[in-house]
Parts: sequence; C-alpha cells; structure tokens
Amino acid sequence: MGFIHVSPALSSICLGIFIVQLLVLGDRVEMSTRQMWGFGLMAMALLWNFVCLFDSVSMGWFSQAFVSDRAAADLQKLAWVKMQVKLPLIVVLGLYATGRRFPSVLFSAWPVLLLPMIWVSVSSVIHYFQHREFYDQMVLESKPIPLYSNVCHIEYAVMVGMAVLLMLYGWMNGKVTDKESSRWLGLSLLVLVVCMHILGARTGLVVLYVGGGLLAMQFLKKNRKWMMRTFVLGVCGLGLLLMMPSVQNRIQNTWVDVKTTFVGGDVTHQSFGQRWVAWNTALGALNDRKMVVSGYGVGVDEVLKQRYERGEVALAERHRIGVHNQWLEGALQSGWLPMLLVLVMGFMVMSRGNSMGGTSAAGLWLALVLAMMFESLFERQALSYRDWETDRKSTRLNSSH
Repeated sequence: MGFIHVSPALSSICLGIFIVQLLVLGDRVEMSTRQMWGFGLMAMALLWNFVCLFDSVSMGWFSQAFVSDRAAADLQKLAWVKMQVKLPLIVVLGLYATGRRFPSVLFSAWPVLLLPMIWVSVSSVIHYFQHREFYDQMVLESKPIPLYSNVCHIEYAVMVGMAVLLMLYGWMNGKVTDKESSRWLGLSLLVLVVCMHILGARTGLVVLYVGGGLLAMQFLKKNRKWMMRTFVLGVCGLGLLLMMPSVQNRIQNTWVDVKTTFVGGDVTHQSFGQRWVAWNTALGALNDRKMVVSGYGVGVDEVLKQRYERGEVALAERHRIGVHNQWLEGALQSGWLPMLLVLVMGFMVMSRGNSMGGTSAAGLWLALVLAMMFESLFERQALSYRDWETDRKSTRLNSSH
C-alpha cells in the first residue's frame, strides 16, 4: 500500500516477486478445512467484485453498465486501477487457500518496514511545529493534513497503525529475540505512536487502540504479573498524550462533530457528519435494487451523486463526499453478500492457527475492519494511483513545453 505512492513500478515489481516466490519457493502447510474454506471464499468474493468492476464498463450483464455514459473513458480507467489493486489480493488469498506459505522476513528485517514511516512521520511532525497554528485549525475543521508523502493522511495513519500492531504481535510471539534489536524496535514503535497522536488521522488511532487493546488483553492474560505495571504505564502514557495540543484539538473536534451529527446542525465541515450523510445515501442506493450479488460496479460515485441531487442533501456540492466505507462501497459495487463473506471469513482465518490463540490475531483483523468502516481503503489506494498518474503526465507535458 505504501510503495504504490512512492513508486508504482517498484510496488508492482516487489509484489510480482512475492507472488512468484510464493508459487515457486513457498512451503505447503497443514491447515484446517475451516481456514481453507475461509481463504477460498475471501478470494472468490473479491474475484466477483473484480468481475463486477470489469462488467460495469464492458458488457453490463451483472451490474449497471456505464459504457454509454459520456464519462465512460474516465470510468474505464478508474475501473482498471481498482482492479489492479484487488487482483494481487485475489491471487495471494487463492494461494493461501491451497496451504501455500512463504517464510516471512518481516520481523528479522523490521527496519525496512519502519524506517520509511519514521522518516515521513518525524519530518511531518517537525513541519507541524513550524506551522502549528495553521495545522491546529486544519485539525479543528477536519481538513486533510499535509504529509511529506503522496499518501492520503487517513490511509497513511492506518498503515502506520497496522505496522505498529504487526510489530507488537511479532514481539509478543517471540519473533524478535535479540535484546539490542528488541530495544531499538521498542523505541521505534514509541516514536511512531507519539507521531500518530501529534499528527495522525483518527481512523489510524482507532486501529491502534482497538488492535492494541486486544493485544494487551491477550498478553496480560498470559502474564498476570505485568498487569499492574502495564496499567500504570498505560495511564501515565495516555495522560502525557492527552496533554498534547493536537490531541486536545482532535478530541474537541470529535465531540463537536458527533454532537452536530446527532443533535442537529450544519455538518458541512464535520468529518463524521459528512460520512454519516454519505452512508445513509449509500444505504438508500443499496436498498433501491436489493443488491445481494450485483451492484453498480465502478459507477458508485455517479450513482451517489445522482442520489445526493435527488435527495436534496443540505451540503454544498464540494462537500458531497464518496461513500468512505469499504464495506458499503464494496456492497454497492458487487452486492452485499460478497463483502459480508470477506468480513466474516477474515475473522475465521485469523482466529485459527496462531501460537497466542485467536484473540490477538483476530484483533488485528478487527482493527482493519473498523478502519474500513471510516475509509474505503481499496478505493482510496486506486484513486491515489490515478492522481499520481495524472500528476506524472502533467509534469511530462509541462516539461515538453
């Protein structure tokens, strides 16, 4: 997810190498029938989503066709980048369903994963302190926060949160045994967590607290002697984080946002309020056709736009955002049943076959599930890739002039 914003070519090459290694060098492992079916159904559900995206800009057999639309060419390009994002996931899940695994170097080479994130996070935080008054106002108004990266700030926060959880999970499972490396890993994770609170999106903090809370519960269940120490350290750490002005601004923003949404008021500049309107509009579109295994394919945004106009939503056009919910958006693309399968089967495969029991591994999936409720992460990645392509072509055109 990260490299596609730095270099789509490098991302494709690395992903291709990983899949070839999985095919050629991967080991076959024993797994339960439950896990095998879980991975297989997830792959099939995403494959159906892939088919519906293609069908919506070609034949229109299963989903609403947009081939005659005046924006058909743009929609075809958008469908292609959305399919590019999902195809590797389909392949990898299909291989996992056959029991194919590749020995991971993730924990032995953890600096490769964390150092680029630390570089972007720390430099962005320094920039925040240089322009603190401006950024604090941006946070209060739920505006996008600039980063030293082309990644959307919400997507970046989710990536950092998941990286922290994965490292903690490996640490707790004894994947990092060297004491020196363990100390540096702990310091790196502390830096990322602090940076997330200073300049991270709330979606990333949801990932961190939900997943981290479940990991902590599993750890304390097996190490009761650490319970009091962990509680004291947790309270002190949380207290220090709450003293940060950016954290206080985010809490104030969240309170006003939720209060405005449910009590009443103008949600034009409210992040959650805009999402609430988008979710209700999307649910209306979903109920229109009772879509179980078919949908609107790549035309979700077009359909949502039409419903916004027809429903006379009290939002300026520039604030009428997309669905911002991967589960709802996926259901609108290819029906609610495939997305329900992905969600449920994810818990099934993550709750089996790990040394710490089901709670901690399933907690990582739960954290990602909740993040996807506030952001369409697959679609966000596709849009970022399309924006990168647009910028690249524009730069090339300007250079030629």
